[in-house]
Order: sequence, then C-alpha cells, then structure tokens
Amino acid sequence: MKEDIQWYEFVINNAAEIVLIFGAIFGSIKLLIDWDVKKREISFTKIQENKLIEAKEFFKSYQSLRNSLQFFFYQTRHGTHKDKVFDKIRDEIQENYIDFDYKSMVLKLFMEKKDIQTIENIMTNCELIKIDIETWHIYKYTSEKPENYKGLSEVKAEYFDKVLPDLIREIETSLRGSYNLN
Repeated sequence: MKEDIQWYEFVINNAAEIVLIFGAIFGSIKLLIDWDVKKREISFTKIQENKLIEAKEFFKSYQSLRNSLQFFFYQTRHGTHKDKVFDKIRDEIQENYIDFDYKSMVLKLFMEKKDIQTIENIMTNCELIKIDIETWHIYKYTSEKPENYKGLSEVKAEYFDKVLPDLIREIETSLRGSYNLN
C-alpha cells in the first residue's frame, strides 16, 4: 500500500517548483500593475501638458479682451467720439469676447468647479464693463441716469483695478496649485 503523502511533505519535496510557479504568477501581476501605472502616468502627464497649453491660450485671449475693453474705456474718456471709431472698437471687443469665450470653454474642461465659476465670473465682468461703458454713452448728457449707473471712474476702479485682477489671481493660484508650484 502506498503511503499517503502529507501536504507539507509535498511542499518540501517540490519547494523549487512551487516557488517558481508563484514567482511567475506574482511577476506577471507586477508587470500588469506597472504597465497600468505607467499608462496612467503618461495620460496624466499629457493632460497636464494640454492644461498648460490651454491656460496659456486663455491668458493670451484674456489679455486681448481686456486690452480692447481698456481701449474702449480710454477712447470714451479721452478720445474722439465718432461713431466710426466706436463701431470698430465694438467689433474688436466682440471678436475678442468670442475668442475668450472659446478659450474659456476649453480651459474649463481641465478645471475644478470653483475655477470654472471664477472663469465665468471673469467673462461676466468683462461683459459688465462693456455694458457700463455703453450705458455711459447713452446717459452721458442726461440728468436722469439709471439706478445702477456707473461713471467711467467707477468702472475703472471697480473692474479694471479690483475685480478682474482678483479673479485672474484666483485662476493663477489654482493653476500653480495643480502643478504643485505654491
């Protein structure tokens, strides 16, 4: 009659083969995990690179829009008041606003919810600047001004000097944080 081999005797007698099998299994699992981690790392790096490119385009577009709004403001305040001049400025603002809106939509794909809100606030405030300057043009010679009427000095002090720089700083801080540059 054949002796029953105990499991521990089997393990002892075949230890090299068992270690080899387990080594192959765990080695294969480690290769799969390393491959997945590397793939995710490459994807994250690509996303961060694209985010940086889109942020650069966003800021360039913002500068163009802000400059056109400032030109409208200074032309209103100090320049000639010809319709032809203002029509050209309005067209430029509209083009810059469309470009900024597009660049903002793309950047929002990479941003967190609070940053998306900040970008939307920038867009809203740029539109408010244009509206307030247009309102000034409409009511500059009347004594019956609307309740929320802002003079040109208020527009500059509120939007150009305070609100927009603060909102842009929020976006810059968020972007630096996402790249661990704080």
